[in-house]
Amino acid sequence: MATPRWTAPLPVEMLLAAACAPPPPSVLLITLDTTRADRLSPYGAADAQTPAYDRLAAEGLVFTRAYASAPLTIPSHATMFTGQPPPAHGVRDNNDHVLPDSALTLAERLDAAGYRTTAHTSAFPTQARWGFDQGFDEYHDPGARSADTRDFRDERRAEEVVDELIAELRARGGDEARFAWAHLFDAHWPYAPPAPWAGRFPGRGYEGEIAYTAEQVGRLISAWDEVHPRSLVILTADHGEGLGDGGEQTHGFLLHDGTLRVPLIVRGRGVALDAGRVVDTPVSHVDLVPTVLAVLGLPADPSLPGRDLRDPTRGGPRALYAEAVSGRTQLGLQPLRATTHEDGRYTEGAWGAWYPRGPGPQISTDGDRAHPGLPARRAELEALLAAAGAAEASPAALDPEELQALLALGYIAGDATAEAGDVDPRDVAALIPLTWQAEAALRSGELAEARAKVDTLRAGMPGVWGVDRLDARLRLAEGDAVGAAEAFAALAARAPSSRAAEEAAAACEGLGDPACALDWYLEALQHDPSSPAAMAGEVRCLLRLGDPIEARARAEAGLRRWPDHAELRAAWAGIALAEGRVDEALQLAELALRDLPRHPEAWALAADARWAHGDADLAIEALDELLRLDPFDQPARAARTAALLEVGRVAEARRGADALLQLFPDDPVAQDLHAQAHAPR
Repeated sequence: MATPRWTAPLPVEMLLAAACAPPPPSVLLITLDTTRADRLSPYGAADAQTPAYDRLAAEGLVFTRAYASAPLTIPSHATMFTGQPPPAHGVRDNNDHVLPDSALTLAERLDAAGYRTTAHTSAFPTQARWGFDQGFDEYHDPGARSADTRDFRDERRAEEVVDELIAELRARGGDEARFAWAHLFDAHWPYAPPAPWAGRFPGRGYEGEIAYTAEQVGRLISAWDEVHPRSLVILTADHGEGLGDGGEQTHGFLLHDGTLRVPLIVRGRGVALDAGRVVDTPVSHVDLVPTVLAVLGLPADPSLPGRDLRDPTRGGPRALYAEAVSGRTQLGLQPLRATTHEDGRYTEGAWGAWYPRGPGPQISTDGDRAHPGLPARRAELEALLAAAGAAEASPAALDPEELQALLALGYIAGDATAEAGDVDPRDVAALIPLTWQAEAALRSGELAEARAKVDTLRAGMPGVWGVDRLDARLRLAEGDAVGAAEAFAALAARAPSSRAAEEAAAACEGLGDPACALDWYLEALQHDPSSPAAMAGEVRCLLRLGDPIEARARAEAGLRRWPDHAELRAAWAGIALAEGRVDEALQLAELALRDLPRHPEAWALAADARWAHGDADLAIEALDELLRLDPFDQPARAARTAALLEVGRVAEARRGADALLQLFPDDPVAQDLHAQAHAPR
């Protein structure tokens, strides 16, 4: 902060008073991942073991009707930090965009006011990569683990996060105003509470995780209060969990109280805040930033749509916006949008419906159930969307290994540019879990199980883009490379998007057709000019087509935009190899294996670099690993057979040539290698 330049000396009494004045109130924000309000004791859960929340509720404001703006971690936290709904900050799903630098976060506001700001997060969806580090002096997250220990949950237990924050509190003391954020991921699926909570909640892992987390929160608040007796503590959740509501077991696709209604308790010590008051007025995460600013006496921001939670009724009744766009980005279903009111919720997707609060019939616009009162609700929703605008967030740049982290958490790798079909997620809610179950079976190589689930999905959701995409990927894993390539091409033509074109390109690469792949990568870049995966694919294809000069230019351009993207760094290793810098290429290839241990292209690169370095046996081992990951990769099978022939391992070469010809009987390369392997010696 700049030092004020006074026009006249200050009296000694004023200087002494300023030196002795206590720091402004500190702020602690605790976000519980995937935590329903109705599973906590302050919200009526009789068998909940969450006494820490009861103590907090007795000293603060308890909001019985607090709502998230999205049932997903990343967009919901973006709303909490900016005070804006998802259309206004631009982060709409869990894998499409990061919070842009242009967004003004609560941490940035408090940092500018002289606060020390620290973040202590626990999982992949709250890592700094998503733009959440803006304004924080220190940002502690799980980070990327090494390839041999990464389990793709990348989660830290609540105890570890709380220990870290408590140590930081005690090390620095309470002589400065502090804003600390603690994010605790434990209640997210898969539910696996530690002892003794697993035994206390047999068969109820979700409740066990909540009870365990509550105990850790109690430890944190006790330590916090010792250091910061004057403070504002906010406890909330990013979203809830379906647990069967609306047919949804987890979260992300539907908009109902199970996933939108969250706990919200605001407690103040040494600040103007009522104690023990229960507030039934509907409120939202957009209200957090204006409340913190008001309580701390900082200037209000008229651009924020939220209200001061100390008086949420001021201004009269309002509609609270929420959205779930995962249906579109992940499967090609209709996105859902909703407004929550005092007396119910209006939700619109392929059809609109009014869900009253309490007893009463659902009123729908679907077919013969149309109701004349709903156009006003729809108009109100459209007005909220228009007022929010449509911000352009920065695109996410996840390499294949990072996408696996989201897949392992039950999310599907989506496409932010995918077109929406005409199927409403509410009509197929019971089938949606099969999509990520099929994805998990496909990743683990359980192809028969994946096929059974995909066939069920195709019967129940015929023509849905995301289901047909799963089927194409499964066909590729089953060995139907030609059919899969045709299916990916049809998908890209039917619903043009960057991800669809990239998958069509990858299928062509697997068939050993770099010219076809290059055409698809160029189309992907037309949809998303900043796609790092498409840039890396373009470089690989240019190298295989014998154009190293253009490949270098495209690699340099990609790395200027995404210097840390693993696939682009691997593509640069290919450039080094093409230019004869073998030692550098080998070093970069080994780094690619560290960053992309399950990516076939990393193993292909390692094989080429090891062969060029004269390490024939290691090169063949790399090709063996590649084929374990993708048994139907034609170039890899051909390269392995040729390498075995080159080093005189003829018996192995013959077996490889037989398999190659069986898989690709019309391929001239396969025919030639088969003839070479079986030629008389």
